[in-house]
Amino acid sequence: MKKLKTGILGLDSLLDGGFNEHSATILVGSSGTGKTTMALQFLRKGLETGNEGIYITLEESKEQILAEAKSMGWEDIESYIEQGSLVFLEAAGKDLADFIKEELPQFVEDWEGSNARIVIDPLTPVIWAFEDKYDQRMLISQLFKETKRVGTVLSTIEEHGNAGEMASGMAGGETVIPMYLADTIVRIYFAGLGSMGNRMLNIIKSRQSWHSDLSYPYRFVLGIGIVIDTSEMEPKRIKKLTPEMKLQINERVASLPKRDAEQIKTIVRYMERADLGDMAPERIIDMLIEDYQNSAQGTMEGTVGPM
Repeated sequence: MKKLKTGILGLDSLLDGGFNEHSATILVGSSGTGKTTMALQFLRKGLETGNEGIYITLEESKEQILAEAKSMGWEDIESYIEQGSLVFLEAAGKDLADFIKEELPQFVEDWEGSNARIVIDPLTPVIWAFEDKYDQRMLISQLFKETKRVGTVLSTIEEHGNAGEMASGMAGGETVIPMYLADTIVRIYFAGLGSMGNRMLNIIKSRQSWHSDLSYPYRFVLGIGIVIDTSEMEPKRIKKLTPEMKLQINERVASLPKRDAEQIKTIVRYMERADLGDMAPERIIDMLIEDYQNSAQGTMEGTVGPM
């Protein structure tokens, strides 16, 4: 099974290398957990490595999504739109049955086989629009089937439910059908009752692939997005980048393609202002450089052909 790098630091190691290519992943979480941020990271990774991106928004406007991207330091997001490598499908306010049955298949005909990354954010309006479970299953199944013809899909779902349901990892009966149809389920949540400071992530399932069964803390880091801490927690950590660290980073990125090296240096400048909490800066940098090195290696392998 071919793996696709997620672009979310720390997540690939929990999924045996990333998402399965041409699969559908559900990202489920309550408001404020970072679903849209993570979806944008997934798209952005593809755009940086030469893949096209399709953002299907069923609720917010294109402008709102772009504003969120820029708030994370991704100022270049609009350049991908101008190049035609990132497109938005805005379905908010439309008849969702007509959109899925008629408009989407026509779009897919033009994009089929492009190996693009597709985000559906959020899937929740489709669930709310149809009370009948059969209608829900039919439409969501068609939505996943059509989009997987184009590439690899990441869809977000709003999580609702009481504390007991959230602790079980399966909050809200309304999420059962899409979670059953998805190939992979990633859950992000606030740990504890009413806690806003400790966000956690765990993998509920991943078909045809190994995945970690543990839960991991994560944070928002300006310039990067979401970073998952997969290391063991230590009692003391360096919480800020030091001049020595920045010098080491410059030396380590020298062997990377110029564009990747400049991108990492830009991220590091944002990290100097970011609140890293208990996460070690050197650990984040290690994951970041490794991610770019793997992407560069994959690009080189993909371009080698018979002479």
